[in-house]
Amino acid sequence: MVHRFHPRSGDLQCLQVGPLAPHLAGFAALLSRQGYCLVSGWGKVRLVAQLSKWMQRRRLAPNQLDEQRVSVFLKTCRRWIPPHAAGQATLARLLRHLRQSNAIPARPTPIPRDDLGLMEREYEDFLLRQRGLRPASAKAYLPVVRRFLAHRFPAGKVRPTALRAADVTDFVLHDSSHRGGQSAHLTAAALRSFLGFLVQQGRVQTNLVAAVPTVARSRLAVLPRFLEPAQVERVVRSCDRRKKIGKRDYAILLLLARLGLRGGEVLGLTLDDINWRAAELRIYGKGARVDRLPLPQDVGQALAAYLQNARPVSSSRRVFLQSRAPYEPLAGPCCIGDVVRTALARARIRSAHRGAHLFRHSLATTLLRTGASLAQIGQVLRHQQPETTEIYAKVDLQALRALAMPWPGGAS
Repeated sequence: MVHRFHPRSGDLQCLQVGPLAPHLAGFAALLSRQGYCLVSGWGKVRLVAQLSKWMQRRRLAPNQLDEQRVSVFLKTCRRWIPPHAAGQATLARLLRHLRQSNAIPARPTPIPRDDLGLMEREYEDFLLRQRGLRPASAKAYLPVVRRFLAHRFPAGKVRPTALRAADVTDFVLHDSSHRGGQSAHLTAAALRSFLGFLVQQGRVQTNLVAAVPTVARSRLAVLPRFLEPAQVERVVRSCDRRKKIGKRDYAILLLLARLGLRGGEVLGLTLDDINWRAAELRIYGKGARVDRLPLPQDVGQALAAYLQNARPVSSSRRVFLQSRAPYEPLAGPCCIGDVVRTALARARIRSAHRGAHLFRHSLATTLLRTGASLAQIGQVLRHQQPETTEIYAKVDLQALRALAMPWPGGAS
């Protein structure tokens, strides 16, 4: 039986020494809420107590604590850190706790040191605030802009008015020569977005968007990878629903398989997005789009089973949490991909594509085979552009063979 960390105020008195003493009880309460076991919880509290004594010896006030001083402490006192303390992660959590409590100043935003960094920050702000892109999408565009500006202005002095059409085409041809098709397409898309930003902000007089060469979209040259319906069911049912993590993963896989949600959409689902009375889900998709989708019965039952019997107690409103302490929301879309990869291995299904999109492609392929039109598939998958759905026109080989006319003179 696992004993949870639930310290009483008297248990902490001997450790409350130094400038962090007033904050130790609050941090211990946070660890308790996050579900740490007894050994791990005490290891982390003792680590904070050691940090407080270290600060006292150096006459440091709480508001002087930051990432740099934490790093010095960890290097200096490595030998005395308890084995269950997980030093770096614990003290990073401590800093977040102290900042949320206004005990120490907020972490300062790095100031760009050159023109390139300043331009990059302004463009990122444009993508997030005006275009409504998610941070992950904006982060994908920024490296392209950084490479383009560094290629055109190697000395570091960025002058947008000096940009010419030849600079754009030269960069795309040079940059795409050693990249794959998808990466080259991302480069062209990001560059068009950035050049449009320059026009909108009045940084250039000439619109250079048309100067970006068209990159062949290889996505129509290959068939989307998918699973057969029976394989989808094998993967979904591979979850051991007798265990709490099995209940969680079963609900995640059903959301992917039945509704074709993207990994990020499953990750961002909150308790407030589930309307049990109307049997609906509110989904926040790409481009700040909000959709309401019907909640199938089996998906609703799986969510209810997880929320009632397996989800850890947490102040977070996100539906899916980590299965082990700290009981925080899953860290990123890669966590949903890990659930899919683990389930595929458990079901002994080998697939070249093992991410969350595998179920999205599988759902679209099944819909196509049952007679749905591309327009209907686009509505189910919530594609904003009809061209995005065109790839599925190549999928149904069985239907194409049935429609094919016999070769003249060949076998009937």
